[in-house]
Amino acid sequence: MRRQQLATLERHLGVRLFDRLSSGAVLTDAGARLLSYATQLLDLEGRLASEVPARDGRPAGRVRLIAPESLCAYRLPAVLGELRLLAPQLRLSLAPGGTAQALQSVRAGTAEAALLLEPEMAVADVRLEPLGTEELTMVAGPDLDLPTGAVTWAQLAEHDVLLLEDGCCYSDHVARSLFAVGQPEFHRVRFASIEAIKRCVAAGLGWAVLPTVTAAAELQAGTLVAVAGPLPPTPAVHLATHPDRTPSAGAMIVLDQLHTLWNPGSR
Repeated sequence: MRRQQLATLERHLGVRLFDRLSSGAVLTDAGARLLSYATQLLDLEGRLASEVPARDGRPAGRVRLIAPESLCAYRLPAVLGELRLLAPQLRLSLAPGGTAQALQSVRAGTAEAALLLEPEMAVADVRLEPLGTEELTMVAGPDLDLPTGAVTWAQLAEHDVLLLEDGCCYSDHVARSLFAVGQPEFHRVRFASIEAIKRCVAAGLGWAVLPTVTAAAELQAGTLVAVAGPLPPTPAVHLATHPDRTPSAGAMIVLDQLHTLWNPGSR
């Protein structure tokens, strides 16, 4: 929301929504209470704009997509690049989110679509379409003292493992496997960021299982090494949309690009 719009809204409501501090703006109690309404209004504004084509006839406005961090950072930039060529006035808003958050956003209509990483999915009230898969790789730092050759869960349990937050299908599978062989909980550390995990693994602080695409550069450079060992089931990429919602012209372009990303030549 622009500063002028915000000032107009504060005058209209007769309350201050933000305190302007030298370090930045901070929500007041009134602002915190009204934040969800403001988010809904901005979403409606984006939907309205997406229904009105630009002067050149190509779609404009905003399309909101929720996806796991690994896809946002390592897969979807390619989609953004294509959209700049196909519909330069269309804005794709990417938000990282896990399965539960993504499904709720699609159900509520606050996101046009979501990408989910799960081995299998079955949800009655959301349309799910498999797009492809994301291969996994077990990685460690070059100096981590792991046995040579293929390792077992029991051998891995002797070392710290770096996991993504609860709700990540492959990290949760690793945690369950290590718990089953008796690994103490203090050997399992949860992170909110794949980049943080990679840096800690490279520094020799443990090992991790990550989507292969996220570690490709480090594996090539030798700052991470691939470990031969057990892996969770390969997660599939599922496209989630609302069955009763008609996609806008802009959303259709985004959905087509998502299909093409995992299935080149399919459309």
